[in-house]
Amino acid sequence: MRTKNFIGLLLLLFPYYHSFAQTGQSKKQFVLNGTVKSADSVLLYYTDASGKYIHLAKPILNHRIFLKGFINEPVNARILFKNKGEVIPERKFWERMTEIYLEPGQMTLSGSASDLKSLKITGSKSQNELEDLNARIAPVRKEMQPVLEALDKEKDHEKAAEIRDQLEPYNDRIKKITYDFFIGHPNSYVTMDMMRFYISRMKLDSAKRVYNSFNAQMKNKPAARELSKEINKIELGMPGNMAAGFSKTDINDKPLSLGDFKGKYVIVDFWASWCVPCRKGNPHLIRLYNTYNSKGLEIIGISDDDSNHGAWKKAVEQDKIGIWHHVLRGLNMDLRMKNLPNPEDISEKYGISSLPTKILIDPAGKIIGRYGDNNGGSDQDLDKKLEELLK
Repeated sequence: MRTKNFIGLLLLLFPYYHSFAQTGQSKKQFVLNGTVKSADSVLLYYTDASGKYIHLAKPILNHRIFLKGFINEPVNARILFKNKGEVIPERKFWERMTEIYLEPGQMTLSGSASDLKSLKITGSKSQNELEDLNARIAPVRKEMQPVLEALDKEKDHEKAAEIRDQLEPYNDRIKKITYDFFIGHPNSYVTMDMMRFYISRMKLDSAKRVYNSFNAQMKNKPAARELSKEINKIELGMPGNMAAGFSKTDINDKPLSLGDFKGKYVIVDFWASWCVPCRKGNPHLIRLYNTYNSKGLEIIGISDDDSNHGAWKKAVEQDKIGIWHHVLRGLNMDLRMKNLPNPEDISEKYGISSLPTKILIDPAGKIIGRYGDNNGGSDQDLDKKLEELLK
């Protein structure tokens, strides 16, 4: 399973995440000062009280820093330190940043820029909570470091995927630690912020439990309302609901509509050319198609390759899956970055956040199965279901 919300994308969407909670409230000033060694300047990235994304750069004189701005509640931010004349390679840029929580009022920062783990902030309750969570996770991260180093060195796509699979047990442990933190800190801004990332890695019941633990004030935050929308999207793609309709131009430039398949069982397969588990699962799908197509089963592949049509078509040809129907997801990244609705995005209609995920629809257009992601069963469960329905 490949979660689509990668860390890099999370960081890319940082201003998008934190613009929600900043509008419609009174301004409050934060001041962050203190002593930091081994750097000549500091860069702070955050969203201010008006919802504007701020990139604040200040010199560090005699190891002293002084930063201030206006926010109206705790805000997740990124901070980076530089030395005069230093050019940070793009691939190292995010590694040089560290996450902090700003809060209205006075805060103090101390430590060395050469060792980001040495940085200490006082005066921020949310920062204390974040450090508490990081301390719980740290032993697991230390254990997984050799695997991460091997992954970083591996250039072969498929071998890298195999190494990445070795990370799953560690990621599961981190997810359990983080979930326990969420339950223990129901009205924390850290919980609310991190849930937007973890919702794609949690079962629906667990996500709803965390959301329902928010008090009325937290639920009224725009970020929490967005979280509620994400939960609702997942629910719409669960068995028992009518399948959301869609109309697209297929891989052969012909019109395709889900409504055209009424009266048949349909597997809607969410995949991508770059998703190794998806590609490895195609021989299994071919067997299912050859077994059940004559008995009323159709497959519609929904590819997450909107940015690379060539790779999509090449993968369909290489994997010999042109025997069924194929369309693109319909992702519009400009709309996504602006947090605007994207009615053409099929993945949004079904609450898809990881690949591969398969949705099974009955002849009446109702969802009767979900397979592959955290809210679904396995390929073996799909096999049993189809045998039960079409034997």
